Amino acid sequence: MPCTNTSLTGHPQFPQSVATLRDAGVQVLLGEGGFVPNAPGQGRPEAYPWDAALAAVEDALAR
Repeated sequence: MPCTNTSLTGHPQFPQSVATLRDAGVQVLLGEGGFVPNAPGQGRPEAYPWDAALAAVEDALAR
């Protein structure tokens, strides 16, 4: 699960990198149900979706 802002996710390479990871079978938790990037300087560490990250780890370990 990336923890980044909208400025960095707006870089043309970012979606290509996410697609490459997903094509390789990596579960990328980005967007609804995962991490939703904030505007630069607007981070909210308390809102980081740890539940989604931990559920994904549990899921992966159960496979």
